Amino acid sequence: MSIPKEIEQVMKMRGGSVLGKKTILKSDHFPGCQNKRLSPQIDGAPNYRQADSLRVHGVAIPTIVGIQNVLNHIGAQKDGKQAHVLWISLREEPVVYINGHPFVLRDVERPFSNLEYTGINRDRVEQMEARLKEDILMEAARYGNKILVTDELPDGEMVDQWEQVSCNSVKTPLEVYEELQLAGYHVDYERVPITDEKSPKELDFDILIIIEVPVLVLGYLLYGSLGTAMAVNKISQANISTEVIFNCQMGRGRTTTGMVIATLVYLNRIGASGIPRTNSIGRVFNSGSNITNNLPNSEEAICRGEYTLIRSLIRVLEGGVEGKRQVDKVIDKCASMQNLREAIATYRNSILRQPDEMKREASLSFFVEYLERYYFLICFAVYIHSERAALRSSSFDHTSFSDWMKARPELYSIIHR
Repeated sequence: MSIPKEIEQVMKMRGGSVLGKKTILKSDHFPGCQNKRLSPQIDGAPNYRQADSLRVHGVAIPTIVGIQNVLNHIGAQKDGKQAHVLWISLREEPVVYINGHPFVLRDVERPFSNLEYTGINRDRVEQMEARLKEDILMEAARYGNKILVTDELPDGEMVDQWEQVSCNSVKTPLEVYEELQLAGYHVDYERVPITDEKSPKELDFDILIIIEVPVLVLGYLLYGSLGTAMAVNKISQANISTEVIFNCQMGRGRTTTGMVIATLVYLNRIGASGIPRTNSIGRVFNSGSNITNNLPNSEEAICRGEYTLIRSLIRVLEGGVEGKRQVDKVIDKCASMQNLREAIATYRNSILRQPDEMKREASLSFFVEYLERYYFLICFAVYIHSERAALRSSSFDHTSFSDWMKARPELYSIIHR
């Protein structure tokens, strides 16, 4: 079948289970989003950075070559430093690689807006990606092994173009990392779908804790023998030395949050949480006061993140003061792309100064999401300290963050007032 002259006709004829009518495949790699202040700048991997000198890294969505370049930089290649990498994608949207470049599914009427799948889990999003690959190959077979994609120029203009494809040139992210493993790269891949500009939910924190342990180590813990202290020690050392990399789309909000969580876990595991070791850590006291305003009264308080909501939290949660102090330090370590605490202040200022009502409402929504993210990070810092012994052991017999929060309904009462 010849290629239709009208691009719109191609989109109307789409009938795949994922690549359906009025959907497009939009280029998802944006070299122009590179923050010029970041160093080193790695080809194909915009906004790559490392959290201080720790084994925690972040990056925007890379090309396949970009993934290889990051792994080579860290030393995870076959003939490198034998570094082991745990790569965690926080993308919620279905992504597929075509000729080495990532593409994402979008509504033709809203090409700049993410399709949200809030609550989707890894299995479902990866099933969607597998079906999306099938849809692409089936559609391409009708047009001479070509698929219509949409690229975004630096000035924001959308350009439709045809990409030549084959069975080997269309890959899901999971297939990309499996092929890298076969090529000798020491990398494990995980997927934790999180909605863009949203605070991770309690379950997301729990999933990230679980997958902080590499797949190989999990295999030992679940099925292998841990009969000797030496074996436990080796596994623990291997886990601590793992390089953890997060990516989302631009490598900003979700990635930075993942980096903060991983750094909190790492510092806690090496005994550097900064929270005193007492049995009462995590206890909740009666606040005895109501929250009426989330906006602090002074610029100094804003810079310190001392919003009424946060002050109420650290007043009722034992260890909250130290937890906030630790979270602030970690946020600053991971702030080369975005400072999560300062982002709250930025959206607050936009609320106060934005004359456009719709933009003001959008800023308010972001303000609430980022403030909630900050709130849960402080709770999480206290949680991992209170569960430190159980989390460090080879046993999975510990209270999850979700259950820990549910056991403290006062903490939900504060944030929902």
